[in-house]
Amino acid sequence: MKKLLLTTAATLLTVAAFGQGQVNFNNASSISGWTPVQDRHVYFTTNPALLLPGITAGAPVSSNHAGINLGSLRAALYFAASTVNDPLQFTAAAGGPATFKVSTSATAGSWFGGTRTLTGLATGTANMFVVVWDSALSSDPFSSAAQGGLWGRSAIFQYTIPTSPTPAPAEFLPNGLASFSIGIVPEPSTFALAGLGAAAMLILRRRK
Repeated sequence: MKKLLLTTAATLLTVAAFGQGQVNFNNASSISGWTPVQDRHVYFTTNPALLLPGITAGAPVSSNHAGINLGSLRAALYFAASTVNDPLQFTAAAGGPATFKVSTSATAGSWFGGTRTLTGLATGTANMFVVVWDSALSSDPFSSAAQGGLWGRSAIFQYTIPTSPTPAPAEFLPNGLASFSIGIVPEPSTFALAGLGAAAMLILRRRK
């Protein structure tokens, strides 16, 4: 009887803790409870010029795509109050980043998920996004070193922390997350050259 009471108490504490600003950080399509049902996986960009040699444009992100060791790719969850939209003001959820599954996985393009805590935010709605980067370049996904490699960020989406004392597991899913892509971020000089090229083309067309 005593053991049963202890087990019940532990279960209730776990559920209560899970409801205090926590989220099931997952994006695998095989998990039941997604609303709506849609693609939430991560893909390599469709632009071959922004990819490492050997990577197939548009393929699902994995830790070993085409035999290339991409085991250092990480996905991290960031959050802020629902009134905040500047990505630099978001905070990393406690629990650390996640690693990607192998290319032969039935849910390639997804990471190994788990519980993440929204420290300081126990109730209400949060704005969130997921960022993917090469942790071998930097532990900070927003550093210039990290953005020199494969990098990508999801659109900002909203997540409402469950208020039920016994919420269903599906209530902890980041349902607002949508599919996104990663690639090599062009340097500012590349953008500048592209802008000059476009301007030159426009001038030539006007002269014709």
